[in-house]
Amino acid sequence: MPSALILLANGTEEMEFTIVFDSLVRAGIECTSAFVPAESEVGLAHAGGWGLENPTVTCSRGVKIVADTTLEALQSAATKKVYDAVVIPGGAQGADTLARSQAVQQLVVSQYESSRLVAMICAGDEYWGPTDLIAKG
Repeated sequence: MPSALILLANGTEEMEFTIVFDSLVRAGIECTSAFVPAESEVGLAHAGGWGLENPTVTCSRGVKIVADTTLEALQSAATKKVYDAVVIPGGAQGADTLARSQAVQQLVVSQYESSRLVAMICAGDEYWGPTDLIAKG
């Protein structure tokens, strides 16, 4: 079964997350949502903030979404899953957080180098220019 990893950060645009997630599931694609904290939020997960299990994300319009896991948990798993697609939704604050994350940058590069899909929606690609990872076109 094809699989997709959909990233979430506080400030992600809720419609760009939920519509993509729902549409992919309806198409028979196994979806996993993973929370990525901003630099200022990194220690909070370990200090009882949202927790490593079922992290709650506050989206750009205040809607709360419970992610399946964190990107950190996925990357520290004994067996790392390879996803057919990685989706980066927009929402200015969330997109900025995702673009600044070293873990997300490495994931995007790995996807590209392996000729796997990376989908960036709306503002999801706005903050990648300074990283020199993606040629805009």
